[in-house]
Amino acid sequence: MTLAQRAVRGTAFVLASSYTNMAIGMAYGIIMARLLDPGHFGIFAGAMFFFTLLDLRGKLGLDYAFIHCQPTTDSLVGTHWALQVGASLITLIAVAMTATVVTRLDYAAATAPIMIALAGAMIVEAAGATARAALEKELVFGRSTIVVTGALLLSYAAAIGLAAQGYAFWALVGQVTVNAVVSSAGFWWAYRRLGRRPSLLFSFDRALAGWMLRFGATVALGAVATVILLQFDNFLVLTFVGSAAAGYYVQAYKVAQWPTGLVTHIVARASLPTYAKLQDDPRRLSKAFELSLWLILTAAVPIALAIFVSAPDFLTLLYGEKWLPSAVLLRYLIVYSVLRPLLDDTGALFAAIGQPRRITLVLISQAVTLVAVATPLTLTLGAAGTAVGVGVAFVVGIGLTYWFVSKTLIINLVRVFAPPTLATISTLALYWILTHLVDLNVLPLLLRVLGKGGFAAGVFFAIILLLEQRALFERIGYIWRLLRSRPA
Repeated sequence: MTLAQRAVRGTAFVLASSYTNMAIGMAYGIIMARLLDPGHFGIFAGAMFFFTLLDLRGKLGLDYAFIHCQPTTDSLVGTHWALQVGASLITLIAVAMTATVVTRLDYAAATAPIMIALAGAMIVEAAGATARAALEKELVFGRSTIVVTGALLLSYAAAIGLAAQGYAFWALVGQVTVNAVVSSAGFWWAYRRLGRRPSLLFSFDRALAGWMLRFGATVALGAVATVILLQFDNFLVLTFVGSAAAGYYVQAYKVAQWPTGLVTHIVARASLPTYAKLQDDPRRLSKAFELSLWLILTAAVPIALAIFVSAPDFLTLLYGEKWLPSAVLLRYLIVYSVLRPLLDDTGALFAAIGQPRRITLVLISQAVTLVAVATPLTLTLGAAGTAVGVGVAFVVGIGLTYWFVSKTLIINLVRVFAPPTLATISTLALYWILTHLVDLNVLPLLLRVLGKGGFAAGVFFAIILLLEQRALFERIGYIWRLLRSRPA
């Protein structure tokens, strides 16, 4: 089977799994939002901020080093596993020590034990991280997607049961814990089914470990910046606005990530190993990146537009009227849903070609922008100011990232970005005209959501078809041929 066939078929596996997981996650989110109060989600978000800030494993870039290093040997697997688990144990110690300090915050009576519980669960997750990285490095997504979906189903069921029994935010902790246990065991099962049985305890290579840590050190600062970029906004809202406001913000943020979940996990998981295998072929690498970028824009933008135009009705339909304050925040944060997949894909590119410093520079720029812009905006405008700050930070990241891309690949970025940008502006303009001609709010709630969202997505695709009909069908045809072709 050619690399192109493996990449596209791997993406197809991830596509099916991601849409399944998204549907399951939506149902889970609806049930949990109706069982718990906004303040419960806010408290959990605060604990998650402190945990991720201290999480050493997530900052070492070990998976990047693992995928970049070719080929996969027993010593690479054993060394990666030892570093993953060791870093998680150090994190647990750091979290336990820090928990005594954060209890001085007004909302931290419940935050400290949640932090410690999360750190413990992540040790279990770390034990299976090597198997998952090895599967994805070889573009073997079939079994791993089964593991991911199965783990989510069991963990969601456990969390719903705990929430129904009144365990509040501990139900959210239970979901993380059960998911870590099931997925860790499942990934090793899938890896061993390939006939791989490395000796984890006796394959540790100190020299290789040193190289992996040095490789990861170049992205460690960027990992800290990532935590700030993805979690600092929750901390701002929780600290300066309140736990209920933080709950509304977190819920809006989750919904805004739906396009990211549908796109990033579909494309980026397959693109990183694909880019790594093409790192010495600039022409094919450029072609692969352009196709990935096109897939992201074509999939993410219409979903974001549909959510944007129907935000109040959409949240009311799914979660109930008590979550309606999240609608305004959602419309601000939806910008994130489009920009995040673009940044994730370029992050995969830079990691695959051995340029992690670029990722670090972009992330630091975004984190500094977020702190500098979102903090004063939160103090003056509340959670809405935080959301605006997030959008500004991602715009800064996009500008710097694609300047690097233009210096690395043979690609015409104007040709790629112009059609979806024009289609987005035109769609919003036509929707504004429609709302002034027809009162859509007279429709029943479900029809309002379907009508508004369907109009936005449909108009976007229609305009894209008019603007690049030939290229659209050529790309679809290319992907279809790869999916149908028999293994070589």
